[in-house]
Amino acid sequence: MKTTLVALLATVLVTGCGVLGQRTGEEALFSTLSVDENFEVRLYEPLIVAQTVVEGPYLLATRTGYQRLTNYVSGNNLAQQTISANPPSVVRTGSKSKVELTVPYYEEYLDGSWLVSVAMPEAYSLNTLPKPVDDTITFTVLPRLKVAVVRFMGYRSQSLISKKADALTQWMRQNRLSAASPARSAIYDSPWAIPMLRRHEIHISVK
Repeated sequence: MKTTLVALLATVLVTGCGVLGQRTGEEALFSTLSVDENFEVRLYEPLIVAQTVVEGPYLLATRTGYQRLTNYVSGNNLAQQTISANPPSVVRTGSKSKVELTVPYYEEYLDGSWLVSVAMPEAYSLNTLPKPVDDTITFTVLPRLKVAVVRFMGYRSQSLISKKADALTQWMRQNRLSAASPARSAIYDSPWAIPMLRRHEIHISVK
């Protein structure tokens, strides 16, 4: 995998947060097909994704999903195995060690619940991934995907995500791109990072 390529659902190593809660790990493999200011079209390679569904208000539900996935890759699985392509970077919070997820993780609103997901390192297959202790975590294989993207910074909320998704949908119409999925938000920094420095994207798969 080339290190110059960046982003869809976190692939490869489990990494720690960087300065001010921002993550510095590798990102999912993609190639950029076109760029128009804050909008892009990318082609992502296939991924195995760990995912969990959480009901409830946006912030509470997505933080719960984030924590479930963090616990899984940190060793809350039947093999008690830290899931990483390389030795993980660990963040110390008081006397406890915490392994952060790779970047980005994804949030998608489906049928009244939030689907939170993150990609697994490419060294793993569905047969070699350890089984979660938490039975709310499942796995799926995403095919190669063409994805429209809009980038933004700062604090995020359900209403802002909806506004950015509408802007991306309008841009896709102007460029004659047909949506093949609902909008999903891509989160690159810890939910506890300084809001003004957070990096976000909205992704919509393209037919």
